[in-house]
Amino acid sequence: MRLSTPVRAIAAGCLLFWASLAEGQTFAEAEGGKIAYETCGSGDKAIVLLHDGILHAAAYDDVWPLLCQRFRVVRYDRRGYGASPAATTPFASVDDLSAVMKAAGIARATLVGSSAGSGIAVDFTLAHPDTVDGLVLAGPWVSGFKPSAGFIARSLKLAALIKMGNIEGAVKDPYILTKSADAERARVVALLKANPQNLGNPSGKVERAGPEARPRLGEIHVPTLVLVGEVDIKDVVDQAQVVATAVPGAKLETVPATGHFMYLEKPKDFAERISAFVQAEGR
Repeated sequence: MRLSTPVRAIAAGCLLFWASLAEGQTFAEAEGGKIAYETCGSGDKAIVLLHDGILHAAAYDDVWPLLCQRFRVVRYDRRGYGASPAATTPFASVDDLSAVMKAAGIARATLVGSSAGSGIAVDFTLAHPDTVDGLVLAGPWVSGFKPSAGFIARSLKLAALIKMGNIEGAVKDPYILTKSADAERARVVALLKANPQNLGNPSGKVERAGPEARPRLGEIHVPTLVLVGEVDIKDVVDQAQVVATAVPGAKLETVPATGHFMYLEKPKDFAERISAFVQAEGR
């Protein structure tokens, strides 16, 4: 199908606009290695996106351009994910985040973390409270919470499917995405097949764990928004409620018709919630 001249002009304009926002992927020097990151946008408010423990920064592909129109935004691949080499010597994820922010020239930011990325965001806030403007914790998984027997059984089942190479079977998990999210499920499969290094916590053996965050949640005094997908697993829903209660002034929102990867299913909704949070008065 051929596009009309006006449509081609609009499409070309959008591509040029996006090209003017994005600055391309580069690397930040970190302890014993390097971290792939990219930045886009401008303004006096900055956002750092932290991915979960399965996908890499590409999980935010649909959210990224929406946020970059309004803010200075950074996203990066954690050690062993995406374009970042796996760690071979001890490192701390909190220090990696510091290295990325320094390399990107960002002194303060709102941290947006998904799942395990939320845990890093919380740990970083506890370690460096003066560099965090706010927290958005999507489907949070924070250190100090213990998984239920059902959650462990589910994790073992998913790990077995992945070990057999059955990524499609693993992604059929009913909590990751809603039943009707066929296109998004196919994207997750494609991302994992293109980046098999993401699977199996690639740098977990040499990552240094910090103090458990759960007992210290009351020490967080930055604006905090906790998001949870409507069909996410009970462990995550329960944890979101505990975090929202323990962090002073935190707000909890359920994102309808989404699972754990809410930003894949509802990128516009997700970006709008973040934008409203960052732009709120007094932040």
